Amino acid sequence: MSRREIGWSWWHDLRRIWRLLRDPHTPGWLKLIPLLVVLYILSPIDLLPDLAIPGIGSLDDLVLLLLALRMLLDLAPRGKRNPPSGQGEVIEATYRVLEE
Repeated sequence: MSRREIGWSWWHDLRRIWRLLRDPHTPGWLKLIPLLVVLYILSPIDLLPDLAIPGIGSLDDLVLLLLALRMLLDLAPRGKRNPPSGQGEVIEATYRVLEE
């Protein structure tokens, strides 16, 4: 995978996460996962202290945030994994012309 494809994938995932968080049909417990991780990152209690182990202390926060966002995408209900983008949906159907 090239860097451009990886960047596009992350951008696409972030847009999906944003739409899932704003969607009223996404379960509340699922929306709580990223919020709890953000609260953990902001709290003074830490598994790996940021000051005691420079660099690695912040790494655990980043890993937890990425895991929480991946969980949000993976645990979303099947119909909500790719919520509509708001640009219009395509409906595939067959049709026939009736004579008047």
